[in-house]
Amino acid sequence: MFLAGGQRRVVIIKKLSHILLIFICRLRITWRWKKGSHKSGNPMKRRTVGLLAFLSSLVLIIVFMIDYNTPSPTQADIAIYAGRGTWDDSVQAIRNMLEWMNCTVETLDAQHINNIGLSAFRVLCVPGGNMYDYAQDITLRGKENIRDFVHNGGGYIGICGGAYFASEEVYWRGSQLSMTPLSLFPGRAAGPIDEIMAYPNYTMTRVNVLNQAHPIITSERDAESMLYYWGPALTPNANANITILGNYDISNQAAMLALEYGHGKVFLIGTHPEIEEDSDRDEVSFGDEFDDHGSEWNFMQKVILWCTEEENP
Repeated sequence: MFLAGGQRRVVIIKKLSHILLIFICRLRITWRWKKGSHKSGNPMKRRTVGLLAFLSSLVLIIVFMIDYNTPSPTQADIAIYAGRGTWDDSVQAIRNMLEWMNCTVETLDAQHINNIGLSAFRVLCVPGGNMYDYAQDITLRGKENIRDFVHNGGGYIGICGGAYFASEEVYWRGSQLSMTPLSLFPGRAAGPIDEIMAYPNYTMTRVNVLNQAHPIITSERDAESMLYYWGPALTPNANANITILGNYDISNQAAMLALEYGHGKVFLIGTHPEIEEDSDRDEVSFGDEFDDHGSEWNFMQKVILWCTEEENP
């Protein structure tokens, strides 16, 4: 299980407290057993050390009371964007998927990203939905907060609408949208892909896995069957340092990719690996008429581990 920001602070404080207590004990022993002090005694020194020990203990008690009884502003590893335009089923399925991984999760709206930022989290996950609404509600400052968060070591996972939003250029049904995207991904996101399923319908599609040397893809099957619901084809700019992890089988266009952005990591996917078509554990009924021939949640766990630089299980 990942440790949330508040939990990590408690662990650090406990360690520092133990070091301080050991220091006080050793200090008392050293002073007490100085030459002649254990026989003749030195009341002034004893009173000084005793007062120091009392005050230090009082400070420790106050610190522990504050950390254990005052809730941290955020007790989550992963933030899920759940503002206007997000697809409720995607948000719900992502939450259940991440909790299955033993991650702590918190949903955020645009106001939080715009005004507070993401420094308390390790990963931001932007689900399927209307990327145009995302771009309208998350201000320029909010977008800068996201870029700074990733550049400083955070992770970004964009699923379908979240992948469109993260791109440098966004095309919808052949036309470039007049919106300001995140531009984490130096390239174009264009959809829906009528070769897979004519808009506005949805279907299951095969994604062929590429580059099995990448940590996310290691030990994966040669192909995954995933829900396609108007997602983009992802086309990197020339000479962009991008790793394409999988292609749509029908169109042979990039369906998922990974890149590093500053000290952070970005994973984008045009399909919906969070939706469990043949299981109820995602707690959504969308797509239940399909069979995905196996879950993608284990695959997405590798994505989380990669984004947080944890080792694969």
